[in-house]
Amino acid sequence: GTIKDSALNAAALTLASPGAAGSLGANKNIVIASDTTSPTVSSVTSPATNGTYKLGDVVAIQIVFSETVVVTGTPQITLETGTTDAVVNYVSGSGSDTLVFNYTVQAGDVASDLDYVATSSLSLNSGTIKDNSNNNAVLTLVSPGAANSLGANKNIVIDGVVPTVSLVT
Repeated sequence: GTIKDSALNAAALTLASPGAAGSLGANKNIVIASDTTSPTVSSVTSPATNGTYKLGDVVAIQIVFSETVVVTGTPQITLETGTTDAVVNYVSGSGSDTLVFNYTVQAGDVASDLDYVATSSLSLNSGTIKDNSNNNAVLTLVSPGAANSLGANKNIVIDGVVPTVSLVT
């Protein structure tokens, strides 16, 4: 084909060098996303040492994804802590593959091996977890106690039961 003006003069077909003034790259920031794979949870763990944690202690819970994720809002994870399960808020990690949730041991919390409640224990809580290509993360966790779960990766005992005096003689 040809490109000509109304006087039938051939058009000059020389483009500006890539990145130079007048080039597409200098004038627009266009990103072509070819990533259509959603991030998934690889494992749940904690940097806390194995051992017993008591009332008021803080235990960081780490959810590791298959790729870097970006978080908006305050997602939550529900931990199995006895009679009342602990709902723990996200605190950091956006822009990395590891999200951190800080659990504080409350009165009455008990767990012989801390883990989350179910495979559905990670919730968005009106927030988002997405990769850099805007793919929503798959929030399904491995089954509690299975390989790569918090309970399998760590041996964290929770003792939030405050002793009381039952008899004075």
